[in-house]
Amino acid sequence: MKIDMSPDVITKRLNIVNQLRRICLSLADSSAGKKIRKHYVENKTVQRTSLAIGHTRKK
Repeated sequence: MKIDMSPDVITKRLNIVNQLRRICLSLADSSAGKKIRKHYVENKTVQRTSLAIGHTRKK
């Protein structure tokens, strides 16, 4: 199977990845995401997600 590496196709892929990233971050900022961030404060992945959506860890 060949993967199309033309500039137009790569640009489209990058745009799709960016849209998916923004959707994921929006979901992380939902009420369910807030509960997860509150419950798993010490989890490194949760901390990284919190920083990505602009929340800082309270000390």
